[in-house]
Amino acid sequence: MHGAGHILEVFYLLLAAQVMAFLFRRLNQPVVIGEVLSGILVGPALLGLVHEGEILEFLAELGAIFLLFMVGLETRLRDILAVGKEAFLVAVLGVAFPFVGGYLFGVQIGFATLPSLFLGTALVATSVGITARVLQELGVLSRPYARIILGAAVIDDVLGLIVLAVVNGVAKTGQVETGAILELILLSIAFVGLAVALSPLFARLPLERLPVGSPVGFALALGVGMAALAASIGLAPIVGAFLGGMLLSEVREKYRLEEPIFAIEGFLAPIFFAMVGVRLELAALLSPATLVAGSVVTVIAILGKVVGGFLGSLTQGVRSALTVGVGMAPRGEVGLIVAALGLAAGAVNEEEYAIVLFMVVFTTLFAPFALKPLIAWTERGLRAAKGE
Repeated sequence: MHGAGHILEVFYLLLAAQVMAFLFRRLNQPVVIGEVLSGILVGPALLGLVHEGEILEFLAELGAIFLLFMVGLETRLRDILAVGKEAFLVAVLGVAFPFVGGYLFGVQIGFATLPSLFLGTALVATSVGITARVLQELGVLSRPYARIILGAAVIDDVLGLIVLAVVNGVAKTGQVETGAILELILLSIAFVGLAVALSPLFARLPLERLPVGSPVGFALALGVGMAALAASIGLAPIVGAFLGGMLLSEVREKYRLEEPIFAIEGFLAPIFFAMVGVRLELAALLSPATLVAGSVVTVIAILGKVVGGFLGSLTQGVRSALTVGVGMAPRGEVGLIVAALGLAAGAVNEEEYAIVLFMVVFTTLFAPFALKPLIAWTERGLRAAKGE
């Protein structure tokens, strides 16, 4: 397709996303759901105005990067470290419960060992972009439960990557490649550790004295650079973008970084969420076998994260702990990547892929709908505890 065609597709995506966002805001529902549904509307499933392609996929990935970069800008490292123990527990339990649940269910319904392992793996990693948009929309990113979700999402990504490396290695070679997995763990720890170590330096960094065009230009280069670095070692680019934003969180007000970066995010993030809808193959979700098995897997996926998040953050109180659990529930593109890898390796068939697709769709839609009233309930509890 020539350039004008791509521009037209971007126009359709943005127009549909803005209209649906307006409608959902008027209905007092999460805007992100409207943006996802806008992609279904203009995508192959309904109107067929927009189709998957490299350029739109790239813009969508940039949208996720800038969303998490913006969230990182509003999140100070010391706040994440203050809830580090809870974030670690939430991540570990939120990986273990869904993985075991998905694997056991696969075995129970007659899947072979390898497809069952891929099913468990698809349930592991949280797609934090959906939750981050809701937290941002409601203005609660500074709350402890929000910081636990964001901290856990970083650890969750590392753990999910390790599980995927193990299962993918078994699919390809029939054995666990210990050396490659150890290298992955060390690189991930080094990457996150480097960001933590550099944080005090960036808090005192005089951006106006650096040989760059502007502080905003430096910030953009840092966010994209950290995303690229994360991707180069196998982590999700959004993890790097989040850590890059966090490095600049102490100086964001001094250099007025939020407004221009928010403007870029406001353009790209709706494309990311709309493309989630464009990718959905509705026909694959409608077979009776997929509906039944997909519903059970979705319940396992949600319960695994909710129970893991609840138990891991119970020190914050019941309301906050429930919010953390639900906030970790969406799987988004991460689950699809796992299923696609299984399909490519011949370890998963079309029916098993459709089950994962069903789970991804419904965990992605469930989380924002459940989070909005849950956060309101949690906020009332926090205000009551303060005597407000």
